[in-house]
Formats: sequence, structure tokens, C-alpha cells
Amino acid sequence: MKKCMLFLAGLALMVNAQADTIIAAKPQDKLSGENKAVALYGNSYTHYNNNVNTRLRDLSRSLLPNEAKGYMFRGITISSGRLGWHLPNLAFQNTLQKWDVVVLQGNSTEPFSAKEDSRQYFSESATKMADIAHKAGSRVVYFMTWASKDKPEQTQKLEKAYLDIAAKTGGYVAPVGLAFSNAIKTHPEINLYHSDGNHPSLAGTYLAACVLFATLYDHSPVGGALPVDSDMTEQTARALQQVAWDTVTTFRAN
Repeated sequence: MKKCMLFLAGLALMVNAQADTIIAAKPQDKLSGENKAVALYGNSYTHYNNNVNTRLRDLSRSLLPNEAKGYMFRGITISSGRLGWHLPNLAFQNTLQKWDVVVLQGNSTEPFSAKEDSRQYFSESATKMADIAHKAGSRVVYFMTWASKDKPEQTQKLEKAYLDIAAKTGGYVAPVGLAFSNAIKTHPEINLYHSDGNHPSLAGTYLAACVLFATLYDHSPVGGALPVDSDMTEQTARALQQVAWDTVTTFRAN
């Protein structure tokens, strides 16, 4: 009987240890695990410029040359989509592939919308999707979006909204929006926005990929590959890589 109790206690510790690697104690925590299979659920914010997952893939191949052979990044996007629209996509994709990490990106303003029903829809959708992902053994990373070019005050609102939902659901946060704000302050010569002032330019997409890379792998993106098929200079790429790494390390120190 005593041996049985010891076995059950040991089993419980193993289960708890596994859960600890999936559920974040706080949104700023470092992720554990190799995180080789990553699914990104978003909209045009992640789809622009040949999708942020493509840039993330290239960074990983250049900076993790040995490990990256088995890595896979899948971008699932819905134009102008709200987070909850991806609920059936997540459920279906989970039947096809075991994801190490699921990245969730909400519509640009829905996390702090003036409309209560929009905020509630975001919160309920994020909670349901995190539950689905966690039950499948996936870590959840929330993609903190950026402020519109002419509304920098949105950064603080987005930060609070994503930190709140991550804390509620045991998810992690990739502080992309904070990196945008920091890059604008330190490198105003780099345009992060498309002509509409909302969607990302190639530089904005690349910055987002650098933040995701640093968040997923606790590895500096400095020295990583430049975006392929682009005229981005090495100077610009290195500046964005450094901003991303500085943002993530500062964010985690909070």
C-alpha cells in the first residue's frame, strides 16, 4: 500500500511538472521546451508581407541551424478577423498536428474596444482557445499587437488587455506592440507601417518576427537573416533585431 501511495505521489509530481511547462505562472515568463511546431492564428496584421511566420522561419534557420531542421511554422489567417473566428480552425488543426505553441492575435482594437460586447467576445474567445490548446498540450502565446501610427496611446491599452487575458488563461505574451513603440522612439527613421497607418510595413513584420523569435526561444535575434526578397539593409535589420531583444528582456524583468 505504501509503495502504491509513493507511486501515485510521484505520478502526481510528474503531471504537475508537465503542467508547469505548459501553463505560464505569469505572462512575462520564459517558455520552456523546444517549441518546434508553432501555429499562428491571426489576421492581416500577421499575413502582410508574406506572413510573419515566414520571417520567423528564416530567422530560426539562420540562428538555430542544427535544431531548426525539425521546426515548422504555420500561419492561419482571416482577413479582418476577430480572434473568436479562429475557434473552429484551432479545433480542426489540432486533429492534424500536435502544436508545441499556439500564438493568438486578436483584431487590432477588439481587446480594448469601447463596445463591451466586443471586449467580452475577445475575452471569451481567448479563454476558450487557450483551454483547447492547453488540453492538447500546447503552450499559448498572445501576440500583443501595436498601436495605430497616429494613436500611440493605444499601446498602453493593448499591453494591459493582453497581460490581463494571459494572466487569466495561463498564457505567455509576446510584446510586439511594445517593440513597435520602442523602435519608433529609438529609430524614427525606420517606418514600421504600411501607407494606411495600421498594417505593418516589411520592417514592422520583421520586427514582429524578431519579437516572436526572442519570446519562443529565449535567444537574441541579433545576427539573424535579413528578410529574403527585400531591399532591407543590414543596418535596419540589426536595429530591429536589437530593439526586439531589448524589449523582450526588459518585459521579462517586470
